[in-house]
Amino acid sequence: MAGTIVLATALDEPGITQSDRLYADALERRGWRVVAAPWDGPPKAFAGADAVVLRSTWGYYRALDAFRAWIEAVAAATRLFNPIALVRWNLRKDYVGKLSAAGIRVPQSHIVACEATAIDKVLADAGWDRAVVKPASGASGHSVELVKRAMLDQQVAGLSDEARAAGVVVQEFLPEIAEGELSMVYFDGAFSHAIRKRPPPGEFRSNSRYGPTRNAEKPPSEVTEQGAACLRALPERPLYARVDGVVRDGQLIVIEVEVLEPALFMEFDPPSAERFAEATLKRLR
Repeated sequence: MAGTIVLATALDEPGITQSDRLYADALERRGWRVVAAPWDGPPKAFAGADAVVLRSTWGYYRALDAFRAWIEAVAAATRLFNPIALVRWNLRKDYVGKLSAAGIRVPQSHIVACEATAIDKVLADAGWDRAVVKPASGASGHSVELVKRAMLDQQVAGLSDEARAAGVVVQEFLPEIAEGELSMVYFDGAFSHAIRKRPPPGEFRSNSRYGPTRNAEKPPSEVTEQGAACLRALPERPLYARVDGVVRDGQLIVIEVEVLEPALFMEFDPPSAERFAEATLKRLR
């Protein structure tokens, strides 16, 4: 046995997902022991691991301070993937502004307090009658809303405690989202595969809780290269990453970059699990 790799999950869903099972199997075929353990469970589950890979630590944003303490402790004790610098970078969505400063095309975005007056000022200054609002630290589409100036007080009152604690990103609405969000997966900076997530009629969110359709897609090479260029703007090269966005006139508009615990949709391209395993072991070597 080469060693032990722990896939970090969460107490709500502690097992290995269908997608990550393909990855675990690929590692096991290469002689590694792979186990799952919830980040918010007993710490001893991670003791002695040769590496910890953040995979489905869903819900971490509900206990952000505890999660930060946990990842720092894990990073100090063993190899953490993605590396701690990238996790810190990804924990707060102000990274969108950093991507913009690096020349990456992103939606117009502003981080403000979760208050109707602050959000209204952004809309007024930008000349928008609607915008997407999401917690500055969050995931899985939690408390993401399309707000309208005419209903702002009512809609902001319904936002989550996490949004009130972290502030919110106010982001321009991209009409291309109706045709679906493109999710492109990369291992060690190289494009692997992609899917398109189409929201149901009348919905703009494509997270799993909203019932999107998902289909494998082969984006043009110039679009996948734009995604790779986005990753080159990060503090360091991620072992795994997902770049989400839409395409307008051949140009990728990056909505989010996920290097913390993204679903990687390997079930849509099973050979991708082999690529992920090889990239992981290359890092460990």
